[in-house]
Amino acid sequence: MNQIIIKGRLTRDPELKYADTKNGSKAVCSFDVAVDKKFGEGADFFRCQIWDKRAEFVERFFVKGQEILIQGSMESRKYQDKEGRDRTIWELKANQVEFCGSKKDKPASRSDSSVPEGFQEVADDEDDIPF
Repeated sequence: MNQIIIKGRLTRDPELKYADTKNGSKAVCSFDVAVDKKFGEGADFFRCQIWDKRAEFVERFFVKGQEILIQGSMESRKYQDKEGRDRTIWELKANQVEFCGSKKDKPASRSDSSVPEGFQEVADDEDDIPF
């Protein structure tokens, strides 16, 4: 079984590109996430990728410094560098992402701040919480 779940902060703004496939062009979003180690011993860094509509979602609503929860699998990819040496890179292929942290901690979005279709803005007044 190859399943990984991480929670961390984006180290840069997500980068959206379109890849040509045999089924047409598909959106692919790349981003890096820092995950704190226990007891303040530094962080681990994960290179992440997500495809299709989720890629467009991540690029639109996530920015550098924002906390994110990601579920996916780790995959290795081999390539040759400019000098012709064989290299292997590990990437988290995300299939699900979620917002984390409080709304107050969210950095200002670089994109349009409108609410996505099908969602409704909710007031952030703690006095109105029914429990």
